[in-house]
Amino acid sequence: MRTQHGAGGNIAMRISSRLAKLVAERKPALGFWMNLGDPAIAQIAAIQGYDWVMLDTEHNPLTETQVQAMIYALGQYEVTPVIRVRANREEHVKWVLDAGAGGIIIPAVRDAADARLAVSISKYAPLGRRGFGPNRASGFWSNPNYTAAANHEIMLICQIEVASALAEVEEICRIPGIDAIWIGPGDLAQSLGHLGNPAHPDVRAATDKIVETANRCHKPWGVPAATVDEYRRWVARGGLLMTLGSDTRILAARAGELVAQARA
Repeated sequence: MRTQHGAGGNIAMRISSRLAKLVAERKPALGFWMNLGDPAIAQIAAIQGYDWVMLDTEHNPLTETQVQAMIYALGQYEVTPVIRVRANREEHVKWVLDAGAGGIIIPAVRDAADARLAVSISKYAPLGRRGFGPNRASGFWSNPNYTAAANHEIMLICQIEVASALAEVEEICRIPGIDAIWIGPGDLAQSLGHLGNPAHPDVRAATDKIVETANRCHKPWGVPAATVDEYRRWVARGGLLMTLGSDTRILAARAGELVAQARA
């Protein structure tokens, strides 16, 4: 269980560095998946000991104000906020980074060219051309080291979940500025013609290819884990960025159990 830290000068860099530091040390970083826009839920996840929290703006109508509030809430506990952005476009990436995200997940990366675009809009020069205006991320300009540290402390994570990316996984892994790979089993299954069946042999073979390629390239990788046993299996294979649990699934499952027990 994690305790709260006082707010202070370099809060933005404390947010950014926890996940990156664990990954650099090749230690698994345990993540929590958030679909709802309540900062209190983010705080609960932080207090319970998660290392990072993924705020999913791709599939949920989270507002910019909600995301900023959750980034701030997580900063009190030095837990890294990672935002899955809506798309690989500058208008979806820039404000998230400037709000203080410690990492971003780019969904549905199609190929190496798409991955290079992600680097271009997410990293400062010389790696990219990220626009300069990190108001909150720099502690409102109180942290003079923000720009020097941002390129290596804020993680750019490319999500492989489209069949077209499979042929270029190694090239994607070797692009400077790509900090990690995340696997999307659900969309990958759909892209391979097996909607709703991520356990299909074709999907498992594709997942194995991504994992083996990332390991060979020494590129950190992760995947959503549905159970503790599954989480441990991914760790055993070299995974470093797994999510385990989400706000909506935990709430729905527990509420369903209580209702069933009460009416039994």
